[in-house]
Amino acid sequence: MPKKKKKPRTSRKDCRRKIKSLDTTNECLSSRAGLAPYVNFLHGSRLADELEYILSHLRKSSKGIPLSDAFFQLLLFFADGTFQHLNGFDKLKDNEAWQKLHGCKETLNTAQLQRLLDKVTPYEINLLRPLIRRIFLSALKASKPSQVILFLDSCVYVNDDAKCRGGVKPTYKKKKGYHPINLIWEGLYVDTVFQRGDYSTNHDDVAISMLKEAVPLIREALGEDIPIIVRMDSGYYDQKIFKVCEDLSIHFVCAGKRYSDHKHLEEKALHDFDGIYANNDSCWHYYRFEERRADWDADMKYRALFLRATKEDGEALLGLDSRIILTNIGKEQCSDQDIINYDHSRGLDELTHRAAKEFSDEKMPCLDYCANAFWYTLSIIAFNLFQIFKRNIACFPYNAYPNTIRRKLFDLAGKIVGGARSLKLRVSKWKMAELKLLDIWQKSLIPWVID
Repeated sequence: MPKKKKKPRTSRKDCRRKIKSLDTTNECLSSRAGLAPYVNFLHGSRLADELEYILSHLRKSSKGIPLSDAFFQLLLFFADGTFQHLNGFDKLKDNEAWQKLHGCKETLNTAQLQRLLDKVTPYEINLLRPLIRRIFLSALKASKPSQVILFLDSCVYVNDDAKCRGGVKPTYKKKKGYHPINLIWEGLYVDTVFQRGDYSTNHDDVAISMLKEAVPLIREALGEDIPIIVRMDSGYYDQKIFKVCEDLSIHFVCAGKRYSDHKHLEEKALHDFDGIYANNDSCWHYYRFEERRADWDADMKYRALFLRATKEDGEALLGLDSRIILTNIGKEQCSDQDIINYDHSRGLDELTHRAAKEFSDEKMPCLDYCANAFWYTLSIIAFNLFQIFKRNIACFPYNAYPNTIRRKLFDLAGKIVGGARSLKLRVSKWKMAELKLLDIWQKSLIPWVID
C-alpha cells in the first residue's frame, strides 16, 4: 500500500510570529496622533479665546466648562471628523487620548453643548461672520496675489432624510434643506449666510451686502489698486448686483440668461461666429454682442459672448446647451478667450462646497433653526482654519479633500507618555520620516496670526 503523505507542519518559528491572544494595556494609545500638530495650530491662532470674548454673554455662570475650552474642542471635533453629530462628545469624553490631545482642563460633553446651542439667537450668528472674513484675510495677506478672483455662489444642504432639521424648506433641487449663500476665494470662505431652502440667491440683498463688506477689506489688506473679479452663475444675473460691482469698481464675469430676443443667436451659422475656444476635448464657437435689458438703466450696456458647443467637424454637440457670458471687463483688458476661461473655471470653485460638506456633514444636528445656523457657521470657521493648516503647515496639495488629510495625517498611531510636567507623543520612525512629521510639528508651533 502506498504510504500516507504526512501533513506539513508549521515550524515553531512561524507560529511565534502570529498573534495568538488579545489583551489590554494601561498605556495611553491614540489612533489620531496626527491631530497633535493641528492642536498646536489652533492654540497659535487663539481663535477659541476670540470666540469666548465675543460670545462671553452666553455663559451666565462661572460654573461649568469655560467657553474657550468648549469652542477649542468644537474646532478640533470638526477637524477630527470621527463623529458628525452631537452625541459624539459623549463618546469622546471617556477617551483618555482625546483628553490629552486637546489639553483642556475639562472635556466637553453633549449636554453642555446642547445647553450652549439652546441660547443661540440670530445675534450670535452675525457675530461669527466677521471671524470668517478675518481668517480669509490672514490667508490672503500670506498669499499676496496679484489679483483677487472671488466666486459668488449658493449651495444646497440636503436634509430630506435628516432626523433633526429645524427650518428646512424645499430648495430649487426639489429636496428639503437649506440654501447658504457663499463668497469664496481659492477654496476659502470669504463670507457665508445660512438661510432657508426656499430663499433666493439674493434674498434680502444678502449677496450685495457680502460684496460691500468684503471688497473694502481686501483693498485695505492688499492696496487700493488690486484688481478684483467676481465670478457668478446665472442665479446672480441681476442688474442690482451689476450696479454694485460698478459702484465698487470691481469686475464681474456672469453666466447670462437666455431670453426670447436671443433667438437670433441660436439661428446663426457657424461661419458667422467670431472665434473658437478649445479646452481639452471641448470646443466652443463664440459670437460677440452687446447686452442690455429693457428695464435696465440706459448706461448699463455690457460686453457679452454667445457660446455654442461643437464637435471637431463643426457640428453642434448634443447634451451641451449654448450659453451666454456677461462681463464689464473691457476688450483691451481681457481677451475673449480669457473671459470664457474665467467662466469655465467656476466648476473648480464649486468643489469648495463638496470639500466643506465632507469636512462637516450637510445634515444639521439640531431641531432649532438658529442652533443649526450657528453650527453651520462655526463649521465654516473650522473649515477655513483646516484649509490654512492643510496648505501652509502640512503642505498638502491645494485640491486635497478633508478625508485625504484625515487618512494620511490624522489617522496615525501614537503613544502619549508623561514626563516632567509635560506629555510626549511617540510615533513610529517610519511614519515620522514618511510624513516629515517633525517639520510639520515645527511649523505648527509658529502662531498663525488672525488680525
